[in-house]
Amino acid sequence: MPIDLVYLDLGGTVVELISYDGASVDPAPKNEHLGYRMIALEVDDMQKTTDYLSTRGVEVVWGPRVRETYSRAEICDPNGYRIELRQWFT
Repeated sequence: MPIDLVYLDLGGTVVELISYDGASVDPAPKNEHLGYRMIALEVDDMQKTTDYLSTRGVEVVWGPRVRETYSRAEICDPNGYRIELRQWFT
């Protein structure tokens, strides 16, 4: 079974996204449930991060949304699980 690996260097933290071609995967839950649902990662530069992820084929689901004290965006892993990105302004 072919495998696709993507390693994302987010300011010294490496995130690995794995996709198995042809594997049967349950869709991400649509309602609240026990167990993993989402993870949030803090980034230093939201625009630079989302631009980089886009060039690596990672879907930016929404954002960046910029507010006075923070910026947020959300990406999606190959199985449909969401990963929130956060940048705090000091």
